[in-house]
Amino acid sequence: MTFRLLWTLVTQNFKTQRHIMIPFILVISTLFGIEFILLSLNMNASIHKHSDVIPVFIGIGNFFMCLFGLLFILYANRFIMRRRQKELAMNMILGMEKKHFRLMLFIEGIYQYIIIGCLSMIGGYLFGALTYMSLNRILGYTHVSLKKYPFDISAMRYTLLMLAIMILFLFIVNNIKITFQSPIKLIQQQHPTEKQWSKPLLYILLIVGIITVGDSYMIALKDTLILVSLRNIFIALILVTIGTYCLFISLSVLVIDWLQKIPSVYYRPKYFFTISGLRSRMNSNSIGLASLTMLCTFLIVTLGMSVATYRSIDQRANHLMATQYRIELSGDVHHSTTSKHKVRQLENEIKRYVDVDAFREYTSGSVAVTYKKGTFVKRDNENSPLDVNSVYLIVMNQQDYNTINHTHLRLKHNEMGILTNNVMFQKLNHIKLMNQTFKTNQLKGDHFSFPFPGAVTLVTHNVNQQRQLIYYYQTTANINSYIAFNLKTHDTQSIDHIKSKLMKQYDIQIDKKDELNKEMFDIYGGLIFVGTIVSLVLIIGTFTMMYYKNIAEGYEDRKNYRIMRQVGLEEERIKSVINDQVIIIFTLPIIVSMIHVLFASKMIYTLLGILDVNNIKLFLTTYIFVLVIVMIIYALMYVITSRVYYRLIHR
Repeated sequence: MTFRLLWTLVTQNFKTQRHIMIPFILVISTLFGIEFILLSLNMNASIHKHSDVIPVFIGIGNFFMCLFGLLFILYANRFIMRRRQKELAMNMILGMEKKHFRLMLFIEGIYQYIIIGCLSMIGGYLFGALTYMSLNRILGYTHVSLKKYPFDISAMRYTLLMLAIMILFLFIVNNIKITFQSPIKLIQQQHPTEKQWSKPLLYILLIVGIITVGDSYMIALKDTLILVSLRNIFIALILVTIGTYCLFISLSVLVIDWLQKIPSVYYRPKYFFTISGLRSRMNSNSIGLASLTMLCTFLIVTLGMSVATYRSIDQRANHLMATQYRIELSGDVHHSTTSKHKVRQLENEIKRYVDVDAFREYTSGSVAVTYKKGTFVKRDNENSPLDVNSVYLIVMNQQDYNTINHTHLRLKHNEMGILTNNVMFQKLNHIKLMNQTFKTNQLKGDHFSFPFPGAVTLVTHNVNQQRQLIYYYQTTANINSYIAFNLKTHDTQSIDHIKSKLMKQYDIQIDKKDELNKEMFDIYGGLIFVGTIVSLVLIIGTFTMMYYKNIAEGYEDRKNYRIMRQVGLEEERIKSVINDQVIIIFTLPIIVSMIHVLFASKMIYTLLGILDVNNIKLFLTTYIFVLVIVMIIYALMYVITSRVYYRLIHR
């Protein structure tokens, strides 16, 4: 067989299968365009100059992008090869050898490599510039120029190399499939027999599904510590995934069976063809629809967390430090003469160089404890590693709290002030500390929990109670003193010049609000970036799965359409029946995913407490907004893919 003939077959196949091949090429081009963007950002000198953290997050985002991207590409390739089985069988019957078909696949691979390589490089660079500017905006670098984002040759080489490896991998996978196929097997696979699940097995799957989904919802709705929530989210994720697949396989078929046993419903002309047709659809599509449901669930959760984090980034920056500068030194300024003398010396030294509004002195100590149902229990071994039931207590006294927050808090001796992001602690009216019961006074203000996300800040009645509480839970604990202050002028260079000298001379730590904000923006910006990348890849995966599902339905319904026409059904009735079935099939995943997210919202809100997202109104509005956006995107995907579907059944 000549190369010219093979090339003719390749081009003809591309033309006849363009409704399958063009989306496949566009999806891979988009994924490798994202890969080029991530690699070019990771190699960008400007990014490395501004932050050491962001390249790490870009690497994490790249890992998830490659993982999900590979799964979606394999899914699309599997669908395409299934659609080409008839073509392969006919060519083999007409005399084409398998080596010729392999050569066709090789030529197609080169053809696809060239097209995808060009599209991914052009699109990757153009959208990479937009991504670069957006990332810098999130990080607070508003004066960065596009000149600092040149076209990266190294990123292009790595991307094209990865693309070549992926094309070669698909070629090998497809060749292995061809090797073990015969024309008869290929034709038989074109018309697979409908898999029927036995009734006992369906009921077993139904029970398993109800139990696993119910357990996952119960876990998600529990009030727990943040570390427990981190553990539970993986358990709940596994359970809800198992339950979703079990319920889609069993409940979808059983509900249709139950409807068929109700004559007043089943034998009505409006529902008869719709219900009878849904049975075969659900048998063949239940697993795919469950996968689509989980994709939509992950998309809503990931996108919602990213948007909520972005919206709260300024709030977190303001809560991080109340003043421009904060000095930390070991020792209790309220009890130690040495610490008092050191503080006075330090304050006088600072006054020599800068004009300060006022020095605000306060103390606090942090201890790790075990939490058990309203009781903070002393740990058996103070030096042992923390477990999921451990929580950090940041302990300060009432006088210092009022000094920092400019408040007039007055606690009683049996009363304890509490600041926390955790809803579980916010609900407590009483807590047990040191074997004593205290009434809680829920406070608002700075949580002083940095760098212990999820910690609980306790405010005691006086200094003695503060010391008593700290040393009760940890005999080796240190109480540190802090000096917070603002400058009367905008010039910070004077103190910045002597900062390292003071830190070395007095053995102290000096934190600057702008520097902490930068670190916080880097961490938050990195998390937002990873969430955005994962969300984008999930959108691509959802579109890919929905598109090829619609095409599969189109090929199947083309036969059903002809049968219904032959038995004398009107054109309008046929369209109505098919349309109703398809809408039911594709609205189920988004509805179920919204139910999953609704039950998971409490756990998500608890986990976002790590990032100081503690505004319930912001959280709710964010997720309502994200749900609406995802529904719009999902509807647009359905409209786009359904056009191809309707063209197929009328072909």
